[in-house]
Amino acid sequence: MPRFSRRQPFQQELFGRHLGEIRDLLDALELRDVFGEGENRPPVDMYETCDEIVLEFDLPGFRIEDISLTQHGATLVLEAHRPCEQAAGDAHYVCLERGYGRFHHALHIPGCIDTCAIKAEYRYGVLRVRYPKTGDRQVTIKEIQD
Repeated sequence: MPRFSRRQPFQQELFGRHLGEIRDLLDALELRDVFGEGENRPPVDMYETCDEIVLEFDLPGFRIEDISLTQHGATLVLEAHRPCEQAAGDAHYVCLERGYGRFHHALHIPGCIDTCAIKAEYRYGVLRVRYPKTGDRQVTIKEIQD
C-alpha cells in the first residue's frame, strides 16, 4: 500500500510506473553482469524495417522448451539452457568450444513498439523475434475552462 505523500494521485501513479521500469532495467542489468561479456551470451542481430524491429538470436542445438523470452518494459530478456553432453565411454576431449549451461541476453528495444503483438519463431537454430512498430501517437489536448 502506498504511503501518504503530498503528491497528487496522477503524479504518484506516474512516479510508480517510472520506478517499476527502473527496477526492471536494473534487474536486467544485474542479470547481465552475472554472465560475463561474450560468455554464455548468444550472438544477436537487430535490424529495422518500415513496419517492425527484428531480432535474430543464434541458438543452434537448443530445444524450444529450453528457451524463455520475457519482456520487461522496453527490455527483452532471453534465457536458455543447454545441458552438457558427456563424451561416450572413456573418451577425453581434445577441444571443447561449444557452450553449455545457462545462456542469457538482455536487450533494450528502441523506438515505439507494440509489446502486446510480439511474435517469436524458432527455426534452424535461429530464434527470430518481431516487434511491430506503432509509430508516433498524436496526443489530443483538451482545453479546460474554469
